[in-house]
Amino acid sequence: MTIKSTLLIFLSVFMYNMNAQNIEKEPQKIDTSYFVKIGGIDQYISLKGIKDKPIVLYLHGGPGAAASAHSEKTTASLEQDFLVIHWDQRGAGKTLKQNGLKKSPTLALMQSDAEELLTYILKTFHRQQIILVANSWGTSLAFHLSETHPDKISTLVVISPIINLLSSQKSLNKTLIKHFRKIKNQEAVEQLKAINIPYHNAKDMAIQFKWLSEFQGQPIYDNAFSQYLAFFEQWYTKWGLLYNQLYEINKLKNKPLIPCRTIIFYGDKDYTANYKLSEKFFKRIKTKEKEIYRFKDVGHQIPMEASNSMQELLLKVLLKGNYN
Repeated sequence: MTIKSTLLIFLSVFMYNMNAQNIEKEPQKIDTSYFVKIGGIDQYISLKGIKDKPIVLYLHGGPGAAASAHSEKTTASLEQDFLVIHWDQRGAGKTLKQNGLKKSPTLALMQSDAEELLTYILKTFHRQQIILVANSWGTSLAFHLSETHPDKISTLVVISPIINLLSSQKSLNKTLIKHFRKIKNQEAVEQLKAINIPYHNAKDMAIQFKWLSEFQGQPIYDNAFSQYLAFFEQWYTKWGLLYNQLYEINKLKNKPLIPCRTIIFYGDKDYTANYKLSEKFFKRIKTKEKEIYRFKDVGHQIPMEASNSMQELLLKVLLKGNYN
């Protein structure tokens, strides 16, 4: 064998080993979705990101408003540094399409689903902990998981958190009545004074929503209100039972204790989950580490109203975490 051929063989072996090492180091990307048996039914989850990175479970709002179909608005920025899991909850998205919804779920059932999914994720991906990111209604499930399974949650991010729904709605009605009385809109004042809080029906909900929209510069005119009312009535038929159970939640009762790192995102124009309650909750919670971020001139729907800035901030705060 000549020296030249020996060198060629050596170089070939060397290059093969180098390529093999690079292949081993190449992060394994995941982009898949499937149904998991949760709570006795097939529930949809989608996974995007890097296999061996920390897991982020996103809990959508609503209830009934799955976010997996528009994850680019919520979690796309995280997919290079985390493994992001979206879950279409019972009665939402592809889980709804697969199973239908025969009766309104209870809060206890939704909490049980969330616990079962948490157990599945930890077991399937061989993890000790995950990160929770939750929006609006989803924060009710996130708070429940952080309180019942504190050792399994490394970081909790709550966006527009539901702190005290009853207090939020009462405060909103007072704000609206004061505003419309000042500008001499007697129709608005009379309708707002006539609604029930807690809501008794979809009409109460729709009327308050109508005048909140006008207050925020997006009026709903009479010819369109019937369409909104029909939507609220359809939604209330599915979710009225659960929604009324949310009135029982008061995160300001006693001194809130959340063992894991806790981060709050809130809009300073949020009257649905009143922004003042988010500020008060932040001051009162007892936790090892807490941060709060205000989105200026943003209402309740931060993922829709401020998607880019929300994702940029979300990535920044999560990358600061210790997930060993």
